[in-house]
Amino acid sequence: MIITLASFKGGVGKTTTAIHLCQYFATRKPKLKVVLADGDPNRTAIDWEESSQFDLPFAVVDASEDLPKYDVLVVDTPARTEPDELADLIETSTLVIIPTKVDIFDVRATLALGDALRPYPHKCRILLTGLPRGKRLYESAKQLFDEQGLKSFDGGIQQLAVYRDAAYEGVPVGRYNEAGKKAMADYEKIGAQILKGWKNG
Repeated sequence: MIITLASFKGGVGKTTTAIHLCQYFATRKPKLKVVLADGDPNRTAIDWEESSQFDLPFAVVDASEDLPKYDVLVVDTPARTEPDELADLIETSTLVIIPTKVDIFDVRATLALGDALRPYPHKCRILLTGLPRGKRLYESAKQLFDEQGLKSFDGGIQQLAVYRDAAYEGVPVGRYNEAGKKAMADYEKIGAQILKGWKNG
């Protein structure tokens, strides 16, 4: 299975999502070889892994180098994916995830590429991130995507300070503290949907 994270704006939680989906797959299915391939020139995931003092259950490697054997490969791409690059990502991936904040400008940036996403409902999913408390903005954004025939995950990722705090320690949020375990539940719900929908991919 190859899962690619792509974004049309920076700061939407792309790398955070890549890390925590890898953590979910590697702990939910310990026999799977899970690899995070960092394709971002900023090397954010690699720098995070190198600064971590924890034993991670997945490998973090440079996407430009030879990849180790894997059962699940999660690819973190550069920020601001160009429209012409998106088709190639869809072609080579089992699933392309588009993290999108619920701010209207982020939502509109994703809607603008609807023509590229809409023909691949089985291979593309929008993941709503940075969710504030309450469901109003989540439901409004999801409705806009639904009206345009764009598929999104059920549920999303809350905007919580514990992600920032855990990142400073170089640890997945679910291993940080009790608040982190509650935050990780958001990614567990997304990961479960992926395993259910693409387990044969």
